[in-house]
Amino acid sequence: MDEHTSTYTYTARSSEDPDKVVTFTLYDGHMRVNLTGVLEQASSVANAEDRPAEMKHQVGLQARPAFMKLYENVSGPVAITDVRARLHHDRFALTAWPRVAGLRLAPLRLNLGPVDNQEAAAAFVDELKKRKKSSSQARKFPGPLDYWFGWLGLLLLGGLLVLGIKSKVSS
Repeated sequence: MDEHTSTYTYTARSSEDPDKVVTFTLYDGHMRVNLTGVLEQASSVANAEDRPAEMKHQVGLQARPAFMKLYENVSGPVAITDVRARLHHDRFALTAWPRVAGLRLAPLRLNLGPVDNQEAAAAFVDELKKRKKSSSQARKFPGPLDYWFGWLGLLLLGGLLVLGIKSKVSS
C-alpha cells in the first residue's frame, strides 16, 4: 500500500496537561484533526466542584483544535502541503493554512508544548515531511500571491497607483 492510500495517525498529548490531546490523521495528501477525549473532558466539568473554573480550563484546552475541526468540517481537510509540524526538544507545534477559493487564508496554530512521547512526535513530523515531498503542490500562484493578503495588498497598491495618477492628471 503506498502512502497516498494509507493513513497515518498521531495522537499528541501534552506532558504538562494530560487533558490536552489532539489526534492528527494523514491520508490521501490531506490532514484531518480529531478532537480526542471530549467526552472525558465534559464529564470532568460535570464532576468538578468549581464548575466555572473547570469549564474555562477545558474550553481553553480545546479552543484551537475545535476551531480547526470546525473549519475542516466547513471547508474540508487541509492539504498536507499546507501543514507544517515541528518538534523542538520535546515541544510540538503544528501550523495549518486552510484555503478559501484555492488561496491560503490565515494560519491556524496549535502549540501543545512538551509532549509525552517525543519519539512518536518526531515520527509524525518525519512522515509529514516524507508525504509532502511526494504530494502535488496545492498552490495556485507562486509566493505571496498564494495568500489572500498578497492579493489584497496588490489590489491596494493598484488602487493607490490609480489614485496617484488621477491626482497628477487633474492638477
